[in-house]
Amino acid sequence: MPKYRKKPIVVEAIKLKRSITIETSNGTMKGLPGDYLITDKNGEQYVCERDQFESEYELVKGQIHLKEFVKNSFSFIKMKLYKT
Repeated sequence: MPKYRKKPIVVEAIKLKRSITIETSNGTMKGLPGDYLITDKNGEQYVCERDQFESEYELVKGQIHLKEFVKNSFSFIKMKLYKT
């Protein structure tokens, strides 16, 4: 999951593709497509509206996205196999 920084706090977050409802320590939260589901350093999850998230958070640079790394690695191996 990509990491984002809320100056200076770092959280994990994903952009929602569908509506969700979650229970938090502060009650029930609803998220809509385009909103972000945030997981803080204590494991607490909450929903943040897209506009607020994008104005307060920035993507942490220099992190490795495992899914992208694996996809690129297999593409590279596949190219090598077909060239030999």
